[in-house]
Amino acid sequence: MTFTFKTIIGTNGFTSAILIPEDIADQLATDKIKRVVATIKANSKELTLYAGIAKKHGIIYMMFSKANQKALGVTAGDTLEIDMREDTSKYQAPITEELEAVLLSDFEAYEIFETLLPGKQRNIIFMVYRVNDSQKRVDIALNIMENLKIGNHNPIKFEKLL
Repeated sequence: MTFTFKTIIGTNGFTSAILIPEDIADQLATDKIKRVVATIKANSKELTLYAGIAKKHGIIYMMFSKANQKALGVTAGDTLEIDMREDTSKYQAPITEELEAVLLSDFEAYEIFETLLPGKQRNIIFMVYRVNDSQKRVDIALNIMENLKIGNHNPIKFEKLL
């Protein structure tokens, strides 16, 4: 199911957020949808956002970083066009070919990766996804796998081993 709507960039009190209309938020809750893929359009630009649905003080929203705002050329209060659907992928994050190849080539690291909590898996996936250069993605993925194999399972504390 795809949800299409217009909304403004608001705030959750600490960070910028894409406010989700109440009727859509109700449907998301009914269908127990917690992670989405959203195509966001503004100023003749388009961005794909992989996000979790959050609730604070009765407001349902997706976090919307300053970097994403800059990419679209928008700020708080601006209107956005949103096409949003449930993220039904295995990890609920955009796994890159490079990370997938490294996981397939290192069974020990893959087994460890599969035992991690979904949030830590997504952290690792996004660490690789954010990098633009393919070779750097491979290098980062290899380094992550080495950290997992030495027992460092906290993405925030990964060391540069390679």
